[in-house]
Amino acid sequence: MRKHGLVFLVFILHCLLLLPHAKGVHESLKMEMKMIHKQLSSRHEMIQALIRVDSMRASSWQYKNTSYHHRRLGASNFEMPIASGALDMGAALYFVEVNVGTPPQKLLMVPDTGSDLVWVNCNPKIRSATTKPLPTFSPSNSSSLSYVACQSRDCRAVSLTPSIACYGSQKACKYTQGYLDGTTTSGPYMRETITLKPSNGKANPLKAKSLLMGCGMENQPAQSPVSSAGVLGLGQDFTSFAQQTVSLYGGKFSFCLRDYLEPATVKNSLVFGNILQQSSKFLKKHVQYTPIVKGGTSNYYVGIEGITMNGKRLPISSNAWKIDMNSGKGGTIIDSGTSLTFFTNEAYGVIMKALSAAITYTRATTKDPAQFDLCFNTSGVKKLELPTFSIVFGGGKEFSPPSQNYVLHVEEGVGCVGFKSISPGSGSPNIIGNLLQQNFFFQYDVQTSVLGFAPADCAVHN
Repeated sequence: MRKHGLVFLVFILHCLLLLPHAKGVHESLKMEMKMIHKQLSSRHEMIQALIRVDSMRASSWQYKNTSYHHRRLGASNFEMPIASGALDMGAALYFVEVNVGTPPQKLLMVPDTGSDLVWVNCNPKIRSATTKPLPTFSPSNSSSLSYVACQSRDCRAVSLTPSIACYGSQKACKYTQGYLDGTTTSGPYMRETITLKPSNGKANPLKAKSLLMGCGMENQPAQSPVSSAGVLGLGQDFTSFAQQTVSLYGGKFSFCLRDYLEPATVKNSLVFGNILQQSSKFLKKHVQYTPIVKGGTSNYYVGIEGITMNGKRLPISSNAWKIDMNSGKGGTIIDSGTSLTFFTNEAYGVIMKALSAAITYTRATTKDPAQFDLCFNTSGVKKLELPTFSIVFGGGKEFSPPSQNYVLHVEEGVGCVGFKSISPGSGSPNIIGNLLQQNFFFQYDVQTSVLGFAPADCAVHN
């Protein structure tokens, strides 16, 4: 894992556009995407992949004065259904199938609550380093595509730099998105249509028109797993998919991530709309709600009141969880695009010291001992006896993931605590990654800024 330093964003263009609407839709609907998880050949390979991909974060920890303009909506919501499948994606990430353009082109994209930009790979020469080539988006084959002009009023108004960059003969607004490992995507900004399949039994597809997204023409390195597909940004900035389509689904979206070691045939969904209005049979407990607090970026920040282990509060200063609104540093985000969970040095030291004292199994080392700080021997152990671990969110709401969510079996007979420390001075917040979120239902209410969560059977979250 490379140092969590400042992620750079250049010319991410927050262009104003009309929110799409569902004409003639009056009954309650929801839209959903089937989540796809890449299956790798061994646990060790999986761990290596997730550590590698964790360095590819697309969100910026640089403070920006992002305004969240939420419109009050009527009672009508609708769903965005997406098919699920198990493909060799070459990365330990979750993927969704998205139909982009007219006629629709099916693409595999990473749903990411830790970033805003929606972009697709438009370069057919850039393929994933996998056994099966992945589809790319063909701009010339879509009749609904229009480029955002680089000298337009919108482009000039929303550019993050004084100058405006133009891309190619289209003279379109150019974006460049940077990742921590050096991976970048760049190309023209476009407006496109995404076709949504209603999951309420309606036969006719719905269309979200004029959605702002990037068309990745220059993606480096060419063998990046993420570059081969694209990213569905779900952050709070109005360029994200969640914000651009908010008038369609009513402001609540949710997902329930299954165990990453389960067979790829087990399905779960990214749902746009209030699934709890129709079914909650997959929940194991009642949903708890905690405020989504305003932070330094457009990520989903949550307040943390403390950490408990075996029911006892750990002596971690409240400063470990504070957000510096002047610098944009600190705080805690919920991130579906990062696998591991990261804590500030102060919090990490206390947590790992407590875990080290509570875990009595013989210590072990891995082939690469620098990856994790606390590993132990699990050979011959049928059922691990590990301490309970809870994060107390704002309002005293306890998020208590089971031990299998924070202990990774990286090698045969070796388990490691899957927490990492944040490098001092990086500006990164604490990050609750997707492994800790496994088999929990999470609902994001972007209208009221509330996060709901509950333990669940994600295999039946359809």
